[in-house]
Amino acid sequence: MELEQRIQCLEDIEAIKQLKARWWFCCDTRDTAGMRACFDEDNFEIDFGFIGRFTDMTAFIGVFESLACHPTHIDMHHGLAPEITIKDANTAEGRWRMRFQLLETHLKQVQLMSGYYEDQYVKLETGWKMRRSKYTLMSNLHLQNSDAGLSVAQIGAGPGLVGEGNAAR
Repeated sequence: MELEQRIQCLEDIEAIKQLKARWWFCCDTRDTAGMRACFDEDNFEIDFGFIGRFTDMTAFIGVFESLACHPTHIDMHHGLAPEITIKDANTAEGRWRMRFQLLETHLKQVQLMSGYYEDQYVKLETGWKMRRSKYTLMSNLHLQNSDAGLSVAQIGAGPGLVGEGNAAR
């Protein structure tokens, strides 16, 4: 590749890294308009495994709000080790490791999940957007605090979410 093409490739990779970082920050801050802006809403798929598969952003946002938009939930998404491949001037693929922590302050629960995302990106007039994002869960640790101390409610690779009582299995 010529120097200009190599520089453009690096700029595109950086723009995609910024896009994914913005996505996770919007999730953590419950900025649903910002979340929408990270995807090509005219042609997208979000596959979050046990949470669901979505091709309608309004439906996805509704599920997100029901699960995450609570004043007692403090989330933090940590994206790690991006592997981004520019396919051509307008498409790219990426794989990210992701660690997620949730503190549920009212129920005194903690959830630590890890897994990876496989994404497809498209460059539109407005910049890089996600077109497909698939999350694969690799580990899930759910802890419950009580007067007796911290106990393990769930450990392993099985899905589950913090909520009333034990984690869903």
